[in-house]
Amino acid sequence: ASGSSSQSKLSSPVLKCYHNEVAPLIAVRHNGPRLGMKFYACGYWPKATCGFFSWVDDVNHIQDMQFQLLEKYTTITDLENKVKMLKEENENLKELLTEARIECNERRIMMECEVDDKRDTYALLLS
Repeated sequence: ASGSSSQSKLSSPVLKCYHNEVAPLIAVRHNGPRLGMKFYACGYWPKATCGFFSWVDDVNHIQDMQFQLLEKYTTITDLENKVKMLKEENENLKELLTEARIECNERRIMMECEVDDKRDTYALLLS
């Protein structure tokens, strides 16, 4: 039993308070029904606090929430990158479209000139 308790002390979770600082593990020291109970709190307490507080028993729930939050941030970052790539692709396609329109106009003008040249040639032959 002592091995498992020392292992749990070594692998105690690292929680961060709302200041994004490590929240230390603290034990209740005043006499009362909670004497010796452990909790995590803002590391700046008692001088200043962000309001972060969690009993050790609640840590799994908090870790799950922090993991979910991390997953959401990851998803948001991935989507922002995808949006950026799509915007770049959209700009590239706009440039290609502009170039294609220019080329189309140039070919149309060349074809009109060829038609005019053929008409002029026929007109000369007929006259």
